[in-house]
Amino acid sequence: MIASNIATNLLAFIIVLGVLIYAHEAGHFVMAKLFRVRVLVFSFGFGKRLFGFRKGETDYRVSLIPLGGYVRMAGDTPEETQGGDPGEFLSKPKWQRFLILFAGPFVNLLIAIVFIAALSMVGTEQAVIKPILGEVLPNKPAARAGLQIGDRIVSINGEPIRDFMDLRLAIEMNARTPLRVEFLRNGQLRTTTLTPDRENTEFGPVGRVGILPFFDPIIGRLKPGSPAERAGLRPGDRILAVNGQPITQMTQFDAAITASKGKPITLEIARGDSRFQTVLAAAKPDPQDPYRGFLPPTEVRKLSLLPALRESVQQNWKMLRYALVTLGRLFRAEGSVKELSGPISIARISGEMLRRGWMEVVFLMAMISLQLGIMNLLPIPVLDGGHITILLIEGLVRRDLSVRVKERIQQVGFAVLAALMIVVLYNDVITNVLLMRKG
Repeated sequence: MIASNIATNLLAFIIVLGVLIYAHEAGHFVMAKLFRVRVLVFSFGFGKRLFGFRKGETDYRVSLIPLGGYVRMAGDTPEETQGGDPGEFLSKPKWQRFLILFAGPFVNLLIAIVFIAALSMVGTEQAVIKPILGEVLPNKPAARAGLQIGDRIVSINGEPIRDFMDLRLAIEMNARTPLRVEFLRNGQLRTTTLTPDRENTEFGPVGRVGILPFFDPIIGRLKPGSPAERAGLRPGDRILAVNGQPITQMTQFDAAITASKGKPITLEIARGDSRFQTVLAAAKPDPQDPYRGFLPPTEVRKLSLLPALRESVQQNWKMLRYALVTLGRLFRAEGSVKELSGPISIARISGEMLRRGWMEVVFLMAMISLQLGIMNLLPIPVLDGGHITILLIEGLVRRDLSVRVKERIQQVGFAVLAALMIVVLYNDVITNVLLMRKG
C-alpha cells in the first residue's frame, strides 16, 4: 500500500507541477516568438537532453527530469548580450521585455480561471452545508469569542459567507489573525472578534476555532439496493431518533452509527405529517459509505460559460486575497515558513487528490497555478517579478542599471531564495516524517 501510494504521489506530482511549470514557460516562449526574440531552447523537463528536434534556431527537446521546463533566449543575460543583434532579449524595447516576462505568470493565472470555470460547467455535486454552527467546542476560540450553537455566520472581515466551506476557508487561512465576525442569533445581527488557533495538519498549518457545521438529519440521495433503500427510506425523510434517542442534527446520527459498530439500528422517521419506525440493517463499517446507503442532501451546481467564468474569477480573487494575507504575515514576521508547502507535501496532497478523482486534481492544479502565478510576480530577484521590478525602476529613472548592479541584485536574490528553499524543504521533510510515524 505504501509503495503504491508513493508511486501515485510521484505520478501526480509530475502531472500537477510538470504541466503547470511547462505552461508557464510556454507563455514566455510564445510571447518571445511573437516579438521575434531568438529562442535557443524550449525544453520539457530539466537536466540532460533525451531527445527532440530542431526547427529554425530553436531546439525543441525533452529532458531527463519531467518537472516543468525552461526557455532559453538569446541574450537574456547581460554577459551573453552581443550589441546590435536585434534578435536578443535585451535588445528589445522595455515594454516588449515586460510582456515576455509577464506572459509566464499570466498563463498560470489564466489556467486557474479556466480550470475552475470548467469544473463549474461540468457540474459538481456538493453537500448543502449552511454556515450555521452545529457544535461549539468548549475552551476553543469560537467559544471564547461568545459564539453559540445555532449562530449563522454572515461575514468575516466584511467578506460575505455563503456556506460552511467559505467559513472554513476563511478560518483555515487566518491562523492567529483576529477576524471580525458578523453573525445572526435569534434574528439579531451581532459582531465579535475571533482569533483562530494554529494547528499543524497533513496539509500544512491551518487555523482552527473549534466548530462543527449544523447538518439537518435529512435523507438525500439513496444508493440502489443499499440497506437504506431496503429500510424504505426516501429522499426528504427526516430522522427524529436513533435507537430511541432523539436527534436534532446529523452529528448525533454520526455518533450513533459509529457506536453501533455495524449492528442494526432503529430509526424514527418523519415523512410529511406521518411518523414511523424502520430498521437500518447491519452493515460492515465503510468510510466511503458511512450512512449505509444514503447521502445527506446535495445540490449539483452546473453553470453556463459566462456565469462559470464570473464565478471562477470571484473564487480566484478570494483565494488570491487569502494567499496575500499569508504572505503578508510572513513579511511582518507574524507567520511561519511552515505555512509554505514543500515538494514532498505537494506530492502527497497531489497523490491524495488523484486517488479521489480527476476533478479533485483539476481543482488542486487551479489552486497551485494561481499561487505559482502570484509567487512569480513578487518583486524577488531571480523570479519574473524581480526582473519586471528592475524594468520598472529603469523606466522610472530613464536609464539602465549597470551590469554590476544587476549582477549583485541577482546574486542576493538567488541566495535569499536558496536559503528559503532549504528551510522549506527541511520543514517539509520533518512534517512528513512525523505524519508517517503517526500513520
